[in-house]
Order: sequence, then structure tokens, then C-alpha cells
Amino acid sequence: MTRNHLPSSNNTLNKIPIRNIWLLLLYASDLYRDINEQQRVKFEKNPEKIIDLIAELYFKVVNDRLRKSLSNGYQSRIQTLTRVRGKIDNFGTARKFLLEKGKVQCSYDELTCNTPKNQYIHGAAHVLLNQLTNHDLRDECKKIINRFNMLKVGQLKSYNYKADYFDKYNRQDILLLSIAKLIFELSIPTEFVGNHSVNILNKTDEWLRFLFEKAIIGFCHIHLDRNKYSISSGKKFKWQYTQSTNNIEKFMPTMKTDLIIENITANNRLIIDTKCTSIFSQNSYSFKTPHLYQLYAYVRSQEHDNDPLSLSSSGMLLYPTVNKSIYEHVIIQGHKLIFCTVDLTQDAQSIKTSLLTLFSDI
Repeated sequence: MTRNHLPSSNNTLNKIPIRNIWLLLLYASDLYRDINEQQRVKFEKNPEKIIDLIAELYFKVVNDRLRKSLSNGYQSRIQTLTRVRGKIDNFGTARKFLLEKGKVQCSYDELTCNTPKNQYIHGAAHVLLNQLTNHDLRDECKKIINRFNMLKVGQLKSYNYKADYFDKYNRQDILLLSIAKLIFELSIPTEFVGNHSVNILNKTDEWLRFLFEKAIIGFCHIHLDRNKYSISSGKKFKWQYTQSTNNIEKFMPTMKTDLIIENITANNRLIIDTKCTSIFSQNSYSFKTPHLYQLYAYVRSQEHDNDPLSLSSSGMLLYPTVNKSIYEHVIIQGHKLIFCTVDLTQDAQSIKTSLLTLFSDI
């Protein structure tokens, strides 16, 4: 087993370099959409240094936030006090006979910087410290951890910032939280000696399928011209039928597409379905029948006279592969079906060029 590769039982995908797994994580992350063009180019050109690059960006944004003070939030507290604060907890006060002692139990909201948001940002520093090998970066990371500890901010490993509220005073936290989220996602196995052990990973596992799909979506959102292309993901299709039994809706499966790209100027529509497996059937050099049926259903089931693009929409099956590139297409009943791969053993710039080439003729 080599240092740069994750082990896998799948012969097709067992040689994807770690640096390109990191590149997919970057494409899939919210950070990729939040940073400027210059920073994106820097990351794409140096995916093997992505940990160091993320660390430098994290330190810059965190230090700037610490200088201006961390954003605060309210946390609910219940405490026994000698004076009333907030609301009196009558039951708790009576149960503990606090009035006889000249005290009351109160519940109140307290303004603090020890919020889940800041705890998550702090937790990312500890993950980062375990990933870094550069001594200067490690020292800077330790300083930031000390700052958080002095402010008595705890640690969290997960946080749903999309469900949080961001006003004009803490909107700048969005970038910092995107960086923190990517740091946690970048905490993937290497063969360097560490403090934790994991089972062997299989690159056909669900996490990589999800990662590849999200990476392609993120890539398209950034690199396709919004003035020319309309991009949507996770769109659900319903079967178009005219007659049915009363309960058919309960049992009909929903079709959910990975990605739909429409060329606004050329009036073309491309439905993309990503697959994280071999493009060919086992022990055969034919495309997989279930995948072909699925793509065929996507393009044919949506045909409607009121939607002209649906009558000529194209479909694409996109697979990751190693050391080979495949691009084949066929027109079936007026719809172009494309079977293609992107070679994930290429350097980052070549991967970018390959993807742009695939989507350029939409």
C-alpha cells in the first residue's frame, strides 16, 4: 500500500490519490463558493498542500475575528441565586426549599461567546493541529487554541450552521464556519502515525459516491457562466400518467436527479447522473443495464409539449475512473445519451479541464 492512496477492494477506483480526494472535498464544500477567484486557483493548483492552505486561511480569518471579538449569543441557564434574574422556577425553588434559605431558582438567557458556533470553530483548530506537519503552522494553531481556551470557549465536532440565524453583525462568520466544516471533512486517513485507527476504507462506500456527486455540483456552480447556464440539483421528477388507482401516489417511486444544466442561450438541457462505480458491467465491457434504464427514464418520462426542452433533453452518466477516459454517446428516440468518465489520477488542472470539456457542448 502506498502513502498517497487509500486502500480499496475495487480495482477500478483503488488508485485515486489522496490529494484528489481533497480536491473533491474542496469542490463539494461551501468554502469553494465563498472564497474569491484568486484563492480558488491557489487551492486547485496545490491540492497536495490543501491542509496547509486551509490552515493559512483559517488562521487569517480566525485572528481577524478574535481581534474584533467573537460573535455572541444567548444561552439558557438555570441557577440558584439570592436575587431574581429572568424567570423564577417555582417548582425547583419549592422542591429545594430555597425560600427558607433566602434564595430562588431562576431560568434566564445569558449573553456569551461560548456558543455552539464558536465551539465548532474552536474544535476545528484541534482537528487541524493533528493534520499539520509544518512546525510554524502548528505553533500558530496552538496559539489560536490557547486564545479560545482563555475565552472559555468549548469544543464541538458538529454544527448545523445552515439552520442558524446570521444578521449583519455576524454574517462574516459564514466563511469561517465553511472553513471549519472543510477542516472536519479533511480529517481523512493517511498512513502517518497518529492517535486514532480506522478500518480499511472502500472507495465504493456511500461517502465517496456522495462526495463525487457534491463535488460535480459544486464545480458546475462555480465554473459555468451563470449568464449562460442554469444549474439545479436534487430535483425530483414525477411520473406523468393520465389514469391510475386511488393509492398509486403512495407506491410510485420518485425520480431524483443529481444535476440538471440548461444552456439558456442555446436552449439545451442536460440531465446528469453521477455514479461511483465502474462504468462497465462486471466481467463485461458493456455499459450497465440498470444505469442505462435509469437515464432513459429520466429523459423520456419528462417529455411534455408544454416544456420544449424536455422533448430534446440529453442525459449523461458520469463516472470517476483511473488511467482511462471514456466518452461515448448515442441518440435514442430523439434524446442524446452520454456515457463518460473523469480520470481522477490526473493532476488538478487536468481534472478541471476534463470536466469543463464535458460540459462545454451543452
